[in-house]
Amino acid sequence: MINQHTRLFRPWLVLSLSLLAALLLGSWLHPAGRIVWDALDKATFLLLNGSLTSLQNVPGWTAMWAFTNMRLFDVIAMLMMVSFLWTAGVTFPKAEVQAGTVRFIVLLLFLLAVREGFHEAVHFYGWSRSGPSLVYEPCVRLSELYPGLNPKDSSHASFPGDHAAVSMLWAGFTLLTIRNRWTPMVVLLATFLMLPRLVGGAHALSDDLVGGGFVTLMTLAIATGTPLLRMVSDRVSEWVDPMIDRVMRLLPLINRDTSCPEPSRNDNAAVDGHEQRPAA
Repeated sequence: MINQHTRLFRPWLVLSLSLLAALLLGSWLHPAGRIVWDALDKATFLLLNGSLTSLQNVPGWTAMWAFTNMRLFDVIAMLMMVSFLWTAGVTFPKAEVQAGTVRFIVLLLFLLAVREGFHEAVHFYGWSRSGPSLVYEPCVRLSELYPGLNPKDSSHASFPGDHAAVSMLWAGFTLLTIRNRWTPMVVLLATFLMLPRLVGGAHALSDDLVGGGFVTLMTLAIATGTPLLRMVSDRVSEWVDPMIDRVMRLLPLINRDTSCPEPSRNDNAAVDGHEQRPAA
């Protein structure tokens, strides 16, 4: 077991992902780079949020973005990710689907830990800021168009983009695990899941790519470049797998108890209207 975990240590992956995360954050913190990112943030917001006006005659366009900015859609998005994990051959072979899903759930916990640490740094250094819907004009506010849906279209602490981090983590985890004919769909879906907050204006482009990207890259560096993720997920699987096996063993009993018994000969005779007589 020790040798197996030792082989999972990939220094080149830890170094490359950490370096990429540092360069990404550094480009945003440097004054010259910040000018470029701020210009991209404004242009992206005016384009995406402006589509709520320019494409308002397209049936369902504004309603779609209002719905995708609801809390309910966050649950739907997670279910879509899990469905990819649970479909054999998409991310894992059939025999590894259960263990791979546990690994991804543990990876989300790693993301939460990294995100909390980064949030502390953001508040300490004063990097926090308001979302573009509170900064730029003109702005179309989905919460005013669809008050009954209560869509999220603003934030007073938009950096980093947490939703984008989850989407990018799922895509990055999938790409590091396997690359097949499903890979383009995973990338496209992850990109789409990042768009609602950008269209609504709760997050700017750099909130997602820089802030969310930094959290994602550091999580992947720690979790997939070292044996840590596999060690923790293996321990969790040792506790979870017996519970799942017991539930699966109960399913045949449940099906057998709830199924209708096969009619006896006497029942068939009664249905046919004939009385069953004893043989002579």
